[in-house]
Amino acid sequence: MKKSARSAFAPIVVLIVSLLSVVVATYPGGPDPGVTGGFGEPTCNQSGCHVSYPVNAGVAAMLGDILIEGFPKQYEAGRTYPIKLTVSHTQDRQNWGFQLATRANGTGLQAGRLKPTSSETQIVDLNGIQYIEHTLDGIPTNTFEFEWVAPAKPAGEVVVNAAGNAANGDLVPEGDYIYSTSVTVASAGK
Repeated sequence: MKKSARSAFAPIVVLIVSLLSVVVATYPGGPDPGVTGGFGEPTCNQSGCHVSYPVNAGVAAMLGDILIEGFPKQYEAGRTYPIKLTVSHTQDRQNWGFQLATRANGTGLQAGRLKPTSSETQIVDLNGIQYIEHTLDGIPTNTFEFEWVAPAKPAGEVVVNAAGNAANGDLVPEGDYIYSTSVTVASAGK
């Protein structure tokens, strides 16, 4: 190949590699913060990303759901709770992901702290809100475990919003199912 042809080809290669890096980093490594479906936020589907099926279409088709275990009916201030989130849609799926936030119902402010317990989850912050979500290490599994530390002082009712992705594994947003749910946790007192 002549030098001028190689020079013209190099920017195209750099552009393609850059675009592939963005796709791999943006989707499998976790979504941008703020797509839990709660407090006026969209889900990954409603933000225009994974739009092949409406939110919770997999529930209606009896393919799966997003399930959260471990949040108490009433939290004790400062107590740490082990949490397990499962995206139960596994038929024809190869990768899974999620994002979850905990906020005070009355104010929409962060309620307690979320803590990863393995390399399968990470915390991202946006405007004072913690979002826990999957990492590249986490996408081969449909179950994610982490911890929630309840507010040190009673903060009123806490709303947990979560969105989950049952992905077909082709690293593009088409063909993926998005699930959304919320859980309300009562305050320990005033």
